[in-house]
Formats: sequence, structure tokens, C-alpha cells
Amino acid sequence: MKPLSRSLSALALAVLSAASVASTTTYSSSASFLGNVAAGAYFESYDGLVDPPAGPALFSGSGFSYSAFAPSDIYLAGGFLSTSQISEALTITFTSGNVTAVGGNFYIADLNDDFQSVSVTLTLSDGTTTTFTPTSMFDSYRGFTSDLSITSLTMSGPGPSLYAGLDNLTVGVMVSPVPEPATLSLLGLGLTGLLVTRRRRI
Repeated sequence: MKPLSRSLSALALAVLSAASVASTTTYSSSASFLGNVAAGAYFESYDGLVDPPAGPALFSGSGFSYSAFAPSDIYLAGGFLSTSQISEALTITFTSGNVTAVGGNFYIADLNDDFQSVSVTLTLSDGTTTTFTPTSMFDSYRGFTSDLSITSLTMSGPGPSLYAGLDNLTVGVMVSPVPEPATLSLLGLGLTGLLVTRRRRI
């Protein structure tokens, strides 16, 4: 019986360890992303805002909060959020600690605030990276959901004469997935093994 209980304990630990590894999903359309976001998310269009004071720009709503930072400050007067200087990275830090879903239009603009069809690279706090080249504002949308908190998102600097920008940012919580029956059975078997081992030690 001892080898069986050890095997069940090892299985339980493996299941629990697998559950703690971040699983991040990337979406390339607002419809697919928003379909996986729970009600009550915070949406920001950045319309009608003026350039903030020096330092990180702060945003909050619906129980979520974040800051936007660029080395030479943030630009908001164009109806979107951008770096105020060329070739700088734009970093969004989620300060509320409860964000597991984030999505928006990520794109590059020129000095006249005009969209440019050039490569965009986004990196999440868990190391997830995606690079794409949108051909229009419509296909510049990217969304992410994770089973662990997302603490930051960084948009890499686009190069000389260009500005990193984003618009229509949604911040929230992903819809909790329903565990598959096989996963539930495996987890139950592992927990049973732990209980058997504990009883034998008492």
C-alpha cells in the first residue's frame, strides 16, 4: 500500500504544481477577447483628456487601477495614450493587483498622430511576448487573459520618428474556465492520495 500512496501523493503534487503555472491566451480581435472577460471591466477611450503632469499617468475605475509611464512622459491630447517622445517604450503597470484580462488597440503613430503600419511588440509581466504588424486600426487590437495576475504590459519603442500608442483599453478579470471532467477526476485522485498518506502518518 505504501508505493500506491506515494504514487498518489506524487500525482497530487504534479496536478497542484501544474495548476500554479501561468497560462496566458492572446486574442487578435476585440470580440474574441471581450467574450472572455467578466462583467464589470474598466474601459478607457482616452477621449477628451489633456496631457498629465510629469511622471506616470494614473487611471482607475470599476475597482481596477493602472499607471502609464514613458521615460519622457505621456501624451494624451490626441484622444489616445502615447509616449511624448519618439522611440520610447510605453509601460502600463496594473496597480490594483486584480487584473487577469487586458486588451486594446496597440499601434504606432507619427508626429501628426497618424497610424503607421509598422511592427508592434507587446510583453506581459509573465514573459508572454507577441509581435505583429497591423495594417489598420481595426487589426491593431490585441487582448490577453491569464489565470494569474497580470502586473504589467510593455509596448516596445518603435524607433526613430515614431511613437508607441494605445487606445480603447479594457482592464478586467477573465471569465473563469469550467474545469474539464478529466482534470477534476485527476485532482480528486491526487487529493485522495494526500489524505491516505496523512492518515497513515497519524
